[in-house]
Amino acid sequence: MTRRLRINLPALSANYRLFQSSCAGGRSAAVVKADAYGLGIAPVARALWGEGCRDFFVASYEEGVQLRDLVPEAKIFAFEGARAETAPLLAAAGIVPVLNHSGQLEAWRRLGGGGAAAVHLDTGMHRLGFPWGVEVEAFDGVPLELLMTHLACADEPDHPLNATQRQRFASAAARFRTRFPELCCSVGNSAGVLSGVEGDHGGLGRPGIGLYGGNPLADAASPVRPVVTMEGQVLQLRQVLSGESIGYGATYRASREMTVAVVGLGYADGLPRLLSNSGEAFCGGRRCPIVGRVSMDLTTVDVSDVPLAPGDWVEFMGEHISVDEVAAWAQTIPYEILTGLGSRYQRIYEETPATC
Repeated sequence: MTRRLRINLPALSANYRLFQSSCAGGRSAAVVKADAYGLGIAPVARALWGEGCRDFFVASYEEGVQLRDLVPEAKIFAFEGARAETAPLLAAAGIVPVLNHSGQLEAWRRLGGGGAAAVHLDTGMHRLGFPWGVEVEAFDGVPLELLMTHLACADEPDHPLNATQRQRFASAAARFRTRFPELCCSVGNSAGVLSGVEGDHGGLGRPGIGLYGGNPLADAASPVRPVVTMEGQVLQLRQVLSGESIGYGATYRASREMTVAVVGLGYADGLPRLLSNSGEAFCGGRRCPIVGRVSMDLTTVDVSDVPLAPGDWVEFMGEHISVDEVAAWAQTIPYEILTGLGSRYQRIYEETPATC
């Protein structure tokens, strides 16, 4: 196999400890939806459980059932809520639905068997959620254990919408707690937890991207450790003369004689095609430019100034090139990079930090 992902579980655990320590007066959950952001739900969930994480969020019933088999004693919340067809299944699996509208509330009331539920309030993002001014009496008879909202601009702490959303949520939480005095609250995603929003309520933080090595903050240095290393193996070294072109479309023309490494990894493995002629790789102790177009299975890298041989490994993301850099080159976000990793990798779950 000419491509591999090395996933540093101690780095994941260290990132979790950072979020746990940032939840003043509360505790940190972990968002493990989308196969733990592409890293693999089984080893990730077990590592987080071993670190003391007891609360997990998934997107759907199906993800919740998979997680239940891995960490049977965990508290699992499903963001998509309860529908008529899933409410009995959620109840049977002990998965807590995050109710988003009155139809879900009624489905859970009728079919959820009296199980606990969470409520999502829309305080200004205008995605899922009840209006933040919803009448608390509507939830009578349903055992609520969590009230949550989602900040639209948490990665920009000074954005005025953050204050608006926090004020709306605080008002709603005060009303809900008159009827549900033990209700736990949850406001912060990765960026929100680091900015201290959970200290307002002593609640439950919900880090996601930060656990997996993506910088949660838009305008600050990353406080988290990289977790994923994406590598491809050198299949061939080629000598390219000055004036010759490289790759599909002849989009790169050599300005000098070059040594080019043909690496067995491409856009089918989640390396964005937008890195063609603009991204970088790390090999031989230095960064080297990607030259020519990234193709489905192969990428070409200018290694004229580094000693390489067929069989050597080239890093496209990891300790030396962050997921945030890759995302910036691809004009996207680190979430998309991680969840877009292909299925052809050899996945190596490292129990101790590896050296490149």
